[in-house]
Formats: sequence, C-alpha cells, structure tokens
Amino acid sequence: MPLMPYNCGVVASLRYPKERMDFERSEGGNVKLTVPTRLVLEMYRTGVLPQDENQIFPICISGKSIGTYRVVKFLYSNDHSDVVIITFQR
Repeated sequence: MPLMPYNCGVVASLRYPKERMDFERSEGGNVKLTVPTRLVLEMYRTGVLPQDENQIFPICISGKSIGTYRVVKFLYSNDHSDVVIITFQR
C-alpha cells in the first residue's frame, strides 16, 4: 500500500496512529513489536525487515539505537485486530 513518500528520504510511507503500534523489551534482551498488518507488509516489501531469517540488523526506537537483532517470531493475531507481532532477539 505505497503512498506518496513523507519528505524524509524513504521509499514509501504509511501513517498510523501511535496507539496502533507497541513495543516491549524483555529482561532476556528480546524485543516484541506489534504493528498493523499492512505496515509490516510494506516494511517487508521495501526491505526494512530482512527476508533472510539469519540476518542481523540494527533497530532504532524513536531515533535511538537499541542494538542489533534478528527476527525470531512473526505471528499474526487471531483476534481480528489486524496486527502482526514480531519478536526480535539479540
């Protein structure tokens, strides 16, 4: 669902209210990110999320680097909430 890019040098952009996205950091160093399905699809399509499950990449939250991670779980919600839950591991 590509839109006219927001003026920040990105390939595509989608706008969602912040309350539709959430992240949690666990004590074990994992990060759980909950985002709308269409946004995840666009992130995957444009290469923001790697297609190689072993690829390690940096993650920034609100412009601050929190480290390098890889995707370990990619789950669709069963409650019809139109979100995807992605778990990253250091």
